[in-house]
Amino acid sequence: MALDRENEIISTVNYLHHRLQFREPPFSIQDFFKTFPYFQLKPARLPRGYEGELLIRGQQKIIRYRIESREPRTRHTIAHEIGHAFLHAREEFCCHLAKAFSLFKSPPLDPKEWEAEFFAFELLAPLPMLDRCAPALENLDKETRTQEVKRLALLFGIPVLAMRTRVRDLEKWRCWGEDAL
Repeated sequence: MALDRENEIISTVNYLHHRLQFREPPFSIQDFFKTFPYFQLKPARLPRGYEGELLIRGQQKIIRYRIESREPRTRHTIAHEIGHAFLHAREEFCCHLAKAFSLFKSPPLDPKEWEAEFFAFELLAPLPMLDRCAPALENLDKETRTQEVKRLALLFGIPVLAMRTRVRDLEKWRCWGEDAL
């Protein structure tokens, strides 16, 4: 992904964080829908393998999510579809969500899906905020690290598997920041 596009995504997420006064986790999906009334949220029975979809009806953006999903997955799906709405405004999407997204790996997904995943991770668990909330995880034993990842997943309201990936990204981001000094 081009650096300009990455910066555009971060800028959009920062706008939303500022608009919703997001300072501490978890990000409030309810506040988002109150602030942006042209978005609607609808649970749905989606085909197997699909987690969410974005439908566009005039000015309305309808986000449908799998009714059977657990709350952390649902939050992530909704954030992903919000990403499509802001980044790919005129297109409808029916999404399989990637389980192996990583900021520091080359995208195996369709570029638009990768962008929506990046948006969702930054919206729900921005690296600077995660950095403030997470200890130096690389120094923890495996069991303590697992418990810390679970604690962070609960705090940010995202799936444990997603937080595990986000924590790996955080560790690389911290190293990258040290290299810049």
